[in-house]
Amino acid sequence: MTTPLSEKAKGKQRALDHAEVEQGSSSTDPVSRNLTIRFTEGGSDMIVQVGERDTVGDVKQKIKDARPELQRRRLRIIHSGRLLTDGTFIYSWLTSLEDKQRKAVKEVTAEEDVPSVGQALTWLHCSVGPELTQEEEEENLAQATQIKPLRGFDRLTTAGFSEEDIANIRQQFHAQSAGDYLDRDFENEEDYEEHARAMEEQWIDSLDNAATASLSQVASGSSTSTLLQGIVTGVFFNILSFFFFREPKPPVFWEDGSEFEAYGSVVFSKRMQMGIVIGFVVNVALGTWIYTLADG
Repeated sequence: MTTPLSEKAKGKQRALDHAEVEQGSSSTDPVSRNLTIRFTEGGSDMIVQVGERDTVGDVKQKIKDARPELQRRRLRIIHSGRLLTDGTFIYSWLTSLEDKQRKAVKEVTAEEDVPSVGQALTWLHCSVGPELTQEEEEENLAQATQIKPLRGFDRLTTAGFSEEDIANIRQQFHAQSAGDYLDRDFENEEDYEEHARAMEEQWIDSLDNAATASLSQVASGSSTSTLLQGIVTGVFFNILSFFFFREPKPPVFWEDGSEFEAYGSVVFSKRMQMGIVIGFVVNVALGTWIYTLADG
């Protein structure tokens, strides 16, 4: 015999069932995001909605469909100064890039709660080239099939890595990040290779961004410690420290009678000198305050 539920328990059960239904329906909804296209030649901006299966080539086609005057123009899609190839899956590429940026910021700042990079507004620049003739389109297609620039880990060949080393690096990388693209269905081998190279390019760029952020943080901490050292030196050595501020001018003159440009102090840097002056002022203020208390 089952115990009847109270009205409060029934209300909770209805709320849970409603939440589960909403969660199930939201999980089946197709994911998408809006991209704001800004044209380099001017004109009004354009918003394009893309899904998981849309590539950069699909974005170009949507732009041409919305603006028929661009049908026969050469379009290039640029994100943060980087030219995107037609086979790149734009939704997954942007999502993975934002995740890596959040992880890099979290590692550098050592913060637990890092504000997410908003998906509400993503800017892409569209460079509009001249109108192409039929012959030029065929020639560009032939050149694209013949000349393929080094992409992804293939760029490491310029740094002296052998093909075997690059193959090992690529195997380890894709074994660790298999969930980024193996769960997706690709129409052909070219789409698979295109997405894999885009993931490699993105990983290399994330290393550069993390290194730049780390160097900037180190430089900021170094300047702060230099100022603190100057304050301590000014407090304990006060007037004696100003002796090293001198910038003696060497007895050198040019043929036109102008003086030789003197170099700055080689003992203390400008930031160190600022700290010494602050420390000297603090020392004088403390001495005056102690003298006033003792005299009173």
